[in-house]
Amino acid sequence: MTTATFRIIRHADGPVFFDDRTITLAEAQIIINDAIARGDLEVGSFLRIDDEELVIEREVAE
Repeated sequence: MTTATFRIIRHADGPVFFDDRTITLAEAQIIINDAIARGDLEVGSFLRIDDEELVIEREVAE
């Protein structure tokens, strides 16, 4: 079994958030959690896999 890796994390509206090195999904989640804790991303932001990159989505208010 191989672990999926990703190189790019981008915002859903296009801009690249992370493009530094190849990371696992778990590492990407830690990066996102840290960014939320620092206030760089909104609380409720989450990752979505889109082909070979990760996309940051924002929680939709109902």
